[in-house]
Parts: sequence; C-alpha cells; structure tokens
Amino acid sequence: MTIFTNRWTAGLASLIAAVTMLGAGTMNQTEDKPGQVGVSATDFTLLDLDGVEHTLSEYTAQGQIVVLEWFNSTCPFVKKHYREDTMTMVNLQKQFAEQEIVWLRINSAHEGHTSAGVEFNKAAAKDWGITTPILLDPEGTVGRAYGAKRTPEMYIIDTAGMLVYHGAIDDERNAIAPGEVNFVSDAITDVLAGEPVKNASNKPYGCNVKYN
Repeated sequence: MTIFTNRWTAGLASLIAAVTMLGAGTMNQTEDKPGQVGVSATDFTLLDLDGVEHTLSEYTAQGQIVVLEWFNSTCPFVKKHYREDTMTMVNLQKQFAEQEIVWLRINSAHEGHTSAGVEFNKAAAKDWGITTPILLDPEGTVGRAYGAKRTPEMYIIDTAGMLVYHGAIDDERNAIAPGEVNFVSDAITDVLAGEPVKNASNKPYGCNVKYN
C-alpha cells in the first residue's frame, strides 16, 4: 500500500510538473512574441551617433508618438526611400513636422559590418538630409526584442506606449520605386485622429538585418 501511494504521488507530481511546464511555455510564447501590435512596446535606451542617450519611455511620457525605422544605408530597399527623386522617409517626417512625433532610426548591424560605424552613418545622414537620431544597436538587443528582420522595417508607438503599427513602409515590395500606398503615413494619420490603425500589421520587406 505504501509503495502504491508513493508511486501514485510521484506520478501525480510528474504530471503536474509537465502540465506546468507546458503552460509556462505557451504563456512565454504569447507574452514574448516580439513586434506584436496591441501590446506595450519594449522600452529601451540606445546611443545616437553623438553618444546621446535616447529612451523610448521618456518620449511617450512627454506625449509623443514614436516612429522606429530599422536602418541600413547600404541596403537597396532603404536607398530607394532616400534617393533625390523619392526622399520618402525625409518627406514623411516633413509631412508631420508640426505634430508631436519622434522618428528614430535604429541600426542593429553588428560591430565590424560595413554599415555599423559611427562615421559611416554620419556620412549617410549628411548625404540623405537626415536630421533626426540614428541609434546604434551593435549587440542587436533592441532589434531582436522587436523582432526586426528587415531594413526598412517600421514600428509606430503611441503616447500610451502601445505598439500600434508594425510592418512595411509601403505597398511596393521591390527596390526600384516607392509604392502608391504609404502604410506608415496612413497609420500615423489614424493615430492622430484618435482612431484604431486600420492596417496595423503587415509583412515587412527589405534586406536582412545584419545581426551577429
């Protein structure tokens, strides 16, 4: 009787442990899904090209919408949005210049990659008329936390710190010309109007982020 009880108790304990582990795994997959729209955006602090710290939560606490653009100036899909005949990203910033919007470019290329250096990115900023921060993420910590896989890959975070858009910049998935529909412009317009973003998530396109 004692042997049976011990075996039954041990078996029950093993079953409970297995169910607990299964439940925890499912919960972690749901909670830790990077880039998930409708949840609080992961806070971060990164340095820009001048060594100045930028913290996401400080911007949202000031009532600012934050746009994140994963950036690599060597990528042809990025270049098509910064050519003199397009200037998609810079013109989009100008379109909303009078609004409380912060645009942060994040370069998650690993240290040693062509596109990762401070001086290289300063040269790109000068050539392309970029006047807002380019943040360096050489360990890829922030990029992985957001599930960023492409350049450009776009995220919009509202003043409550919620991720309200994640996806492509527009509807033209080649490296030749911008699309007719700019998803980011439409999403920002929805947020400023106090409305849910109609197209809140779609598949980004571009070059692979150059993680280590």
